[in-house]
Amino acid sequence: MKRIIFDTAGFLAGLENLFPLVYTTPDVIEEVRDSNSVNLLDLSINSGKIIIQYPSRESVNYVNKTLHQIKESELSQTDISVIALAHELRPSVVFTDDLSVQNVLLYLDIEFNSVKLGFKMKNKKKVVYKCEACGRIFKKKLTECPYCGYKIVEIREK
Repeated sequence: MKRIIFDTAGFLAGLENLFPLVYTTPDVIEEVRDSNSVNLLDLSINSGKIIIQYPSRESVNYVNKTLHQIKESELSQTDISVIALAHELRPSVVFTDDLSVQNVLLYLDIEFNSVKLGFKMKNKKKVVYKCEACGRIFKKKLTECPYCGYKIVEIREK
């Protein structure tokens, strides 16, 4: 049976009542702040429908290694904790609208659904670095282009 895992978007949308059991991390709980979502969340926690747990250090390290390999640098500690928990609790389904999180889940072959976006990422994206002036592409992060001296920006390959 697949375990349901929420990032903050799942709770803000009030989806926790659609499932008999939802897993999440303490970091996610801390991000839920609007009063309506907090009240619904408290009810679900008190009824035992939500399991709050930290992922293991091994799972976090595995996710961080993957992030380094695919050059994904835009994730928060909360995002990493959700991905690590999903990795640890396989088989799992993560509910998230965060496209960077979805990208990492694709790389880790973990199922996910969007919450409000109405679509989900289907193809993996890898980060590369491109010179704003001459357009040269680099695999490593540089501050300036060694060919023309202009600024290097981070982009996602298609």
